[in-house]
Amino acid sequence: MSSMNSEKCLNCEGELPPPSKHSRNNSRKYCSYKCRQDFYKGKYRDFNPFKGNTPGTTGAISELRVAIDLLSKGFNVFRSMSPNSPCDLAILKNGDLLKIEVRTTFFTASGTLNSTKHKNDDFQNIDHYAWVTPEKIIYEPELI
Repeated sequence: MSSMNSEKCLNCEGELPPPSKHSRNNSRKYCSYKCRQDFYKGKYRDFNPFKGNTPGTTGAISELRVAIDLLSKGFNVFRSMSPNSPCDLAILKNGDLLKIEVRTTFFTASGTLNSTKHKNDDFQNIDHYAWVTPEKIIYEPELI
């Protein structure tokens, strides 16, 4: 690639710099690492069905949706009073107390669930995840 290259950065449409002699990739699409990050942040923002709310508000809405769903299924539901609790909800049914971690997510363009578990989750002994999408709630493992 020469400095007279006519290819443009996908984010800012600026000219792509020539690859350095240490470059492992000669098919650059972005003029800088920051432009690459900004491009994908923008793409996520455009696709994100929860845009317009703060993360805290989105999380609270998801927790309340899960609580309503669990109440309608006959569970006793307890919501955490602190954002630093080891789980978001606790449910009680037939004498069993289970911890629920609620995660707001969405289906990607390819149809897969955009879900992540945090490293600390193993230490919290989470019994179930509730993956909340705009369309539905998915429990993992499934609640019986």
